[in-house]
Amino acid sequence: MKNLFVKTILFVLSIVLLTACASNTENPKASIADEPKKPVDVSQPETEVEQVVEDAIVTSIPAPSAEGLTLTDNRVGIQPTRIEIPALHVDAVIEEVGRLENGQMGVPQNPDHVGWFSPGVKPGSQGSAVMAGHVDSLTGPAVFYKLVTLEIGDEIIVHGDDEALTFIVTKKEEYPRQNAPVDKIFGFTYTSTLNLITCTGVFDRKAKTHDNRLVIYTELKKP
Repeated sequence: MKNLFVKTILFVLSIVLLTACASNTENPKASIADEPKKPVDVSQPETEVEQVVEDAIVTSIPAPSAEGLTLTDNRVGIQPTRIEIPALHVDAVIEEVGRLENGQMGVPQNPDHVGWFSPGVKPGSQGSAVMAGHVDSLTGPAVFYKLVTLEIGDEIIVHGDDEALTFIVTKKEEYPRQNAPVDKIFGFTYTSTLNLITCTGVFDRKAKTHDNRLVIYTELKKP
């Protein structure tokens, strides 16, 4: 159990260093693992880091009902295959991406595709589903080039094999590349959310990536 807890902390820390995806403009198929490794920020006390992980584990347990029984959640989500963003005229294929050997989140191989973090939550189920897309590539703008122009209330439609779910934009935030709030983006929530990530800000040629990460927060549209 202790080893599992330590591995969980390391996973959280690795994601913190590279939350979000954007294309390395020198290699459109590069993943965020290609970014130079940076020393882990140890300015935060270890106990606080442990608490983030502990909270995520605790809050993933369903709350008891008034009768003392465990509440069940029937939202199973869908296996996403395609994403539409009408306001941006985006209609893109969804690739499954996972964790690389170093614990980092992978990115879609095609700059015109969107990557869904498949080890996480399915869109439509309880929790935070996460997708990432490139902002540009060697050949020009990529799938999430105009993501920054989305407004509160815009719709995002995720298609499965025989079902489609609509999410509504509730908020958009920009974070420094190495200080994105991982627990907020990937963490547990009682609602069904979908968070989209891409790069933004000034391109750092030395780091071969942009300075900041843009996160679009959305919630499942109620019937």
